[in-house]
Amino acid sequence: MKRKGRAWLLSLVLLASGFLIAYSYQQTKTGPEMVQLNDSQWKKEYYYQQQLLNMEERNKQLREELKQKRMDIQSHESNLATSEQTVSDLVTRKNRLQQLVGELPIEGQGVEIALSDSAYIPDQEQVNQYIVHESHIHAVINELLSSGAKAIAINGQRYFSDSYIACTGPVITLDGIQHPAPFVITAIGDQDVLYSSLGLTMGVVDRLKADNIEVSLSKEENILMDAKLSTEG
Repeated sequence: MKRKGRAWLLSLVLLASGFLIAYSYQQTKTGPEMVQLNDSQWKKEYYYQQQLLNMEERNKQLREELKQKRMDIQSHESNLATSEQTVSDLVTRKNRLQQLVGELPIEGQGVEIALSDSAYIPDQEQVNQYIVHESHIHAVINELLSSGAKAIAINGQRYFSDSYIACTGPVITLDGIQHPAPFVITAIGDQDVLYSSLGLTMGVVDRLKADNIEVSLSKEENILMDAKLSTEG
């Protein structure tokens, strides 16, 4: 009786073991199919990820190129603006030089000093001691130039470094053009400096008055001087 029980138990164990072995074999057989499916999906996912990474890297490169292009454009614009400013500065400087040499009219603030012959001449034989001479004109011009005058005119005619002044009786000749008294000398520059320089104690104005010359001095807010007179034709 005991042997039959043991045989039955052994059969049951063998049956259960066989079932487990068969189930394990089936699982082992079907396992590779599941791994192959997952591997294919992983390959696809990996492929798409690589594509995405490549696109992101390309986008990064394009952003860097765009940034560099913008910097290049800004640099060109800056250089262009600098070039335009340089040209503008050169034109302004050229015009300024043309004004100073008399090729163009010039305008600005300054001073005006008028010299007249003495209204009272006690002795007609000494008349030359009571009229304006070229030395008086030169004294005024030299003082104006030393005080920084940018342009000078006598009775509206421009005076230049190569101009010549001659006294012919009661008239003054400037570069071949005669001017009668009174002689109005205008100068463009810092009006305060020019005015103060002329009006110094024992300065030009005082010396002119000591030579019996009638003098008037004033500041002018706007003085216009024409261009140099042409000697051609």
